[in-house]
Amino acid sequence: MCLQCKKLHLAPGGFHDADGIPAFLAKALTPPHPKSIANALELLVEIGAMEEDTNNLTDLGKCLSVISLEPRVGKMVIWAHLLGCSKVGIEMGVAMSYKSPFVLPPPHLQKKAELALVELSKNSESDQITVLNVLHTRDDFMARKAVGEFYSFCNKKWISPTVLNTIADLRKNISRELISLGFPTDQAKGYLNRHDQHQEKNAFLQAAIVAGLYPNIAYRRTGEINFSTMTNKRAKIHISSVNSLKGQRLQGKCTPPKGEFQFIVFGEMVKGASTFTMSQTTHLTSPLPLILLCGKLCTKPCNHLKNSKLIIDNWLIFQCGTDIATSLVILRKRLDTIFWSFLRNPNEKLSSLNSEDRDTLETLSEILKSSYQECKRYSE
Repeated sequence: MCLQCKKLHLAPGGFHDADGIPAFLAKALTPPHPKSIANALELLVEIGAMEEDTNNLTDLGKCLSVISLEPRVGKMVIWAHLLGCSKVGIEMGVAMSYKSPFVLPPPHLQKKAELALVELSKNSESDQITVLNVLHTRDDFMARKAVGEFYSFCNKKWISPTVLNTIADLRKNISRELISLGFPTDQAKGYLNRHDQHQEKNAFLQAAIVAGLYPNIAYRRTGEINFSTMTNKRAKIHISSVNSLKGQRLQGKCTPPKGEFQFIVFGEMVKGASTFTMSQTTHLTSPLPLILLCGKLCTKPCNHLKNSKLIIDNWLIFQCGTDIATSLVILRKRLDTIFWSFLRNPNEKLSSLNSEDRDTLETLSEILKSSYQECKRYSE
């Protein structure tokens, strides 16, 4: 709503101005609570969609005002284009914005349904990727015109075919909105069609998810069961998430070696009777997407002269060699430049990358792949 107010020039002023968004929305027949408006504007500033002082839309905000998705999810879809997984980014975004396709089974079939959900996740440890897997299975049935097999599959796996078909249809709407903004289509002639070259690689899907949903991040240390969030809230995974099921790595106590952390990305967090619960969760295998794609990054020297600290938003602190820290900061600055340039002219940017931008994106791809594989192997 705040994005639309700015897009339609209904509230040109800043937060405290008489012609600002809070003042304009206060005139509604049923005005939103002032705290809700303040929280919305704070979020939009935090993700880079609005300027803090004037509340004017940035290039990101202008794009998000057109895309029919929650702002963080819309940002995830935009990053998916740069990361080479645009099609699945749209699919994950639509699935997150619509209702879950999974049906609640009767109590005596609960365990069987949980096993089916874990199977559908294909060890992705991600609710978003699990729905993606189901959606692609649905597409395979439809491509073969095997409608009967599709409904049988849904029945066996406790999936609503109606919800799944609706998600499939909504993909077209988001694609049209992105095309209207100049984003490349499947037929675009670009650098190796790079907006779609990493569709099935979890390393890139995780990176897109965290780049969009940040600061919806939580972590835990060795031996801990619950997670800690940016606001120091203690949270656990909601029972609807695949990561809460028996046998999943995030279901029990944290087990990585001392000094290591487990990170989780979540779509929503709700306050329960005794604790907060996180839904739409994805286990972030490697922390490098956080460092390269999220928040504001700075470095500080450690007591040890050969090491430096990488600090994200004065919250997440990583330690590594000074040379590595310097290289990551340089790469991060180049990625930020590419991202904002991409927003101004998406199709032209991807179809005419200069050598430095091409090298930067290829470096990012190699880092995401190698860090994901190394962390996956390290944790097994």
